[in-house]
Amino acid sequence: MKNQISQFDVDKERNITLTLAEFLDRNSWQVVACHPPGGHTSFSILDGRRSKGGYMPDVVAIKFDKQINDFIVIIAESKPTFQQSNKDIQKLIKLSDVHAQWIAFRLQENIDSKKWLSNWKNKLQKIIAFGEGDDYKKTLPKDVIAIQIIPNKKPEITIGEKSPAKNILLN
Repeated sequence: MKNQISQFDVDKERNITLTLAEFLDRNSWQVVACHPPGGHTSFSILDGRRSKGGYMPDVVAIKFDKQINDFIVIIAESKPTFQQSNKDIQKLIKLSDVHAQWIAFRLQENIDSKKWLSNWKNKLQKIIAFGEGDDYKKTLPKDVIAIQIIPNKKPEITIGEKSPAKNILLN
C-alpha cells in the first residue's frame, strides 16, 4: 500500500515526539501535553464544531520568561522526516482565532486567557520536529521553529525570523 505508514515510521515519530518533550522540559518549558502516535491525550484543539476540523498536537508546552515579561505557548508536531511534515505544517499555519479560544480553554489553569486571546499570534510558537530532512530551511515558514532530532547528538534548531520564542527557546 502506497500510503501505509510503516511501524518503523510510527516508532521513529514516537521517539521524536518524546525526545522533543524531554528537550523542552530540560530547557525550562512546562510540557502540558504529549501525544505520540498510539498515545492518548485530552488536549485537543477544535474549530468550534465538536471534533470536526480539530486535531491533537503532538506536544504542547508553556514558558513564562522574565526577559520578555510574558508567556509563550508551543504547539508542536513531529514526523520521521521533514518531507512527511507538510500536512502538519499546514495544520500549524491554519490555526485561527477559534483554535486560539480552544487553546485558552484547555490552558485556563496555566495562562492568563484574556492576555492570550488579546495577542495569541505573538504568543504562539509553532514547532515542527523531525528526524531526517534536507532543504527544509528554504521552505520553513518564518514563524516556525524546526528542530531536527538526531540520535545521540544535540538537536539542530532552525529558528524562523518571526518566531515568538526565538529569544527564549533555550533559556
